[in-house]
Amino acid sequence: MGWGDIFVLLFVTIGPVRASLVYLGLTKSADADLKRVIAFRTVTVSTVICIIFALVGAAILAGLKVSTEALLIAGGIILLLFALNLILGEDKEQTSDGPPPAPSIDVATFPLAVPLMASPQGLVAIVAIEGTLAGAADGGIFLAMILAMMAINLGFLLAADKIFAKIPPAILKIFLRIVGLLLCALAVQLVIFGLDGLGLIPNPDVDLNA
Repeated sequence: MGWGDIFVLLFVTIGPVRASLVYLGLTKSADADLKRVIAFRTVTVSTVICIIFALVGAAILAGLKVSTEALLIAGGIILLLFALNLILGEDKEQTSDGPPPAPSIDVATFPLAVPLMASPQGLVAIVAIEGTLAGAADGGIFLAMILAMMAINLGFLLAADKIFAKIPPAILKIFLRIVGLLLCALAVQLVIFGLDGLGLIPNPDVDLNA
């Protein structure tokens, strides 16, 4: 796998798209300072988690006797619970005329950092890529790529309001629900990957009567 392929894989798995969309929805009632704090904390937490997994992720999973399949299943369940709340949570909003309360800074850790930015599939990809690298030089390049991706993520979060400024609130609400639906599908797919890796899903190409 070349460095270009690795960068694309990182962009898809730990990139800014999903997190920035959800960040925009969760911080719509926050002031500029709180939004900035949430953005920086989200990226900081995600960076620390990804770097840890890049350095010692395989050893941690092996030491705890946790398989990558288990990580996928657990991450899928967490992502599914969040995605369902993203779809259905709007119906539970207060109907008062006052402005909605500002979000807690805790949203930076969950769900923005985990499981959206430092996603289960991203952590699995990081561990798998690290296992294919040869030498400390390649490892250093890989860590630099993770840091570069996190810098891109921070830029997207800080510019989210400008990027989506021309989207009407009603359209944005619909769009966020579509994102929630796609995240539900991704969560189920993660669980399927985990179950398949454990051999719990029958292979349709195998003749069980043979």
